[in-house]
Amino acid sequence: MEDRELQRDAGIVRQLDQFLAGRLSRREALRRLGVLGVSLPMASALIAACASGSTTNNQPSTTKTKAIIGIIQEPTSLDPTADATASIATCLLNNVYEGLVRLDGGGRIVGNLARSWDVSADGATVTFHLAQGVKWHDGAAFSAQDVVYSWTRAKDAANKNPHADYWAPVQSVSAPDDHTIKVTLSAYSDNWLFHMGAGSACIVSQASAANNKTTPVGTGPFKFSTWNRGSSLQLIRNDAYWGKKPLLKDVEFRFIGDANAMNNSLTAGDIDAIGQVGGPEQLQAFASNQNFTVIKGAPSGKVMVSMNNKSAPLSDKRVRQALYAAIDRKAWIDGIQAGYGQPIGSHSAPNAGEPYYVDETSVNTFDVSRSKQLLAAAGKASGLTLRLAQISAFPYAVRGSDILNSQLKAVGVTLNITPMEFPRWLNTVFLPPQDYDLTIINHVEERDIGNYGNPKYYWGYDNPTVAGQLKQADAEPNEGKRKSLYGEVLKTLADEAVNAWVYAPNQLAVLKHNFHGYQVQGISPALFLGDAYFS
Repeated sequence: MEDRELQRDAGIVRQLDQFLAGRLSRREALRRLGVLGVSLPMASALIAACASGSTTNNQPSTTKTKAIIGIIQEPTSLDPTADATASIATCLLNNVYEGLVRLDGGGRIVGNLARSWDVSADGATVTFHLAQGVKWHDGAAFSAQDVVYSWTRAKDAANKNPHADYWAPVQSVSAPDDHTIKVTLSAYSDNWLFHMGAGSACIVSQASAANNKTTPVGTGPFKFSTWNRGSSLQLIRNDAYWGKKPLLKDVEFRFIGDANAMNNSLTAGDIDAIGQVGGPEQLQAFASNQNFTVIKGAPSGKVMVSMNNKSAPLSDKRVRQALYAAIDRKAWIDGIQAGYGQPIGSHSAPNAGEPYYVDETSVNTFDVSRSKQLLAAAGKASGLTLRLAQISAFPYAVRGSDILNSQLKAVGVTLNITPMEFPRWLNTVFLPPQDYDLTIINHVEERDIGNYGNPKYYWGYDNPTVAGQLKQADAEPNEGKRKSLYGEVLKTLADEAVNAWVYAPNQLAVLKHNFHGYQVQGISPALFLGDAYFS
């Protein structure tokens, strides 16, 4: 009951914040508040009260101009077009870098550098109409040629964009004039525009792209200031921003890996928000304190035990199924998330960002006897030793390693756990040589099921039938047929226990009670602060 009430209250605050920011009309705000169970008289009163306390044009004022956000993971670089680390987008996407589109807090595709776009009847041509008067942070003028450069660069495998596959449907990108972009696709693609809201699709300047890893230049509402490695990343307001200027003048992302230290920093007033919650079991203490607001977002991401399908004995489906049968999902959700998560059984999460979600948790259930039988059938009845690459900076991965070690030990499987920092994980597990057996990771990027069509991806799954179904599904304009194709893929992945999907965590944040307009991580990993303010 308390969780539902927290979620409802957070939803009310978000709708009022969007109304104040001018993103919702009064009519739409009333409708959304009604959906949340607020009576019409009360909703009208809330909106009137908010409007009366705002400045001209329904814009709120702020009592404090600097926000300090505590996050767990420090970026490995500052260029999301060159590195797969999600925390780059967390800090910089939509704040410093912008794409033609972005994902709002509910996962909807909204305009950004593109103010509108037209799609041809067959879905194969998308024409974007760009914002005018945009300047790069170095003062240079932005034009359509920057988009052509950025997306041509991203599509070229030689440049090693972390998601060059996002441009697989693209035949050409051209600029009919300085304010128009025309994209021709090989066929309709259901995922392409959605993926253009990702950090890997942000627009960069040819003049500064080479230095973006350390001194990023974008077009966003904030500019890069300083990066104190191991400590913090600071942004300053872009006073020449082409769009609605933020109320905050300064933003600091402070890197705090220890959950207790993070919580103590918020309690002491050293930070204004916990942007990445490492200790969910302590949320209730904040929820019962009127000085703080706890936000519980929809289940997002996929926490999973990734398996190297190319490596014996994990190349044997029976061994993968045996490991999966040894995993008690509830123990993970309770032990890591304090209950803030939903069990999953294949590579999709139950949220609007992944409209093809199917519940496959009944395929690989917790069954110790079955696990032992499968190991025996695979010739491993006498025991099995596997290597686990543990990302030591992620609390969920450390806690998950302890739980997994205990659960696998019960079926005769021994884990040799190797803790490693994230950069080493990227260069050992995610990238060649991909030298590992198991690893625990939260796949936070939505609609990333296409990776199962790439046999070179780090889990090494090679199934031409699945690859063909994924390609067919993306090109299918009929929603029902498309979802059916994705459903077949999800069922196959579960049947073959390609990985052991455990749960989708609720996206959580804790804010000072007077901190508003904060977009909690969810469908997009970005912590957008362009609408944030203090009352």
